[in-house]
Amino acid sequence: MGNSSPSSLMTSSLGVHCRHSIQAHVGRVFLLEGVALFYNFGKSWKSDPGIIKASEEQKKKTIVELAETGSLDLSIFCSTCLIRKPVRSKHCAVCNRCIAKFDHHCPWVGNCVGSGNHRYFIGYLFFLLCMICWMIYGCICYWRIHCATSYTRDGFWTYVTQIATCSPWMFWMFLNSVFHFMWVAVLIMCQMYQIACLGITTNERMNARRYKHFKVTTTSIESPFNHGCVRNLIDFFEYRCCGLFRPVVVDWTTQHTIDYDQTSGSGYQLV
Repeated sequence: MGNSSPSSLMTSSLGVHCRHSIQAHVGRVFLLEGVALFYNFGKSWKSDPGIIKASEEQKKKTIVELAETGSLDLSIFCSTCLIRKPVRSKHCAVCNRCIAKFDHHCPWVGNCVGSGNHRYFIGYLFFLLCMICWMIYGCICYWRIHCATSYTRDGFWTYVTQIATCSPWMFWMFLNSVFHFMWVAVLIMCQMYQIACLGITTNERMNARRYKHFKVTTTSIESPFNHGCVRNLIDFFEYRCCGLFRPVVVDWTTQHTIDYDQTSGSGYQLV
């Protein structure tokens, strides 16, 4: 110790300070992602997903109007809620209510995913995936510090055996994290593909042949709501970016019809 030069001591001190700084930064990032995860989960769980509401007077008026025009059809009328169903809506059998721009009923958040909370659901999936990555990273760091083995030195099978023996609980947490990473990654990729590339919801993709406003072939679904990848994302997340973008915000709880307009840039007009 007495033979250590000032330069080596300074280098060691800087190294320790750098590691502490990195650990503090990692801790802050982890905390922020945790807060974002629970915020988006709470909003997905407790937010109104787009419940279509109507008073008793409005229900009676709707029934009379549809009956008089001969339009009392189950494709546009919900016999359970006694309301005229807006376009893209669906009656959820689990919640027993009609949801605007219905995507699916998610048992993990205990709520439907629709026009009111779909963005929060995507945020929940994204930050959940980030937290799972942190868990996997933490397991690898633990093995580097506490397990006397190396993948490059011992090979794959010996390394796996050693880390499983070193801490069976940590090994189980790693396998559990990898499993959840796979299904969450697949789910968010499917969701983003439908939102950005197709401009449709999960329900619309699964039941496209039931809806007259979709043109379905064996390989594709032509949607009147698809405006291109960038525009779909801007409208879905309502990006404004300090006024640079102007998302089209639609109240899907009151949108009942689609009028196709060949002259408009979007291909259709909502009325």
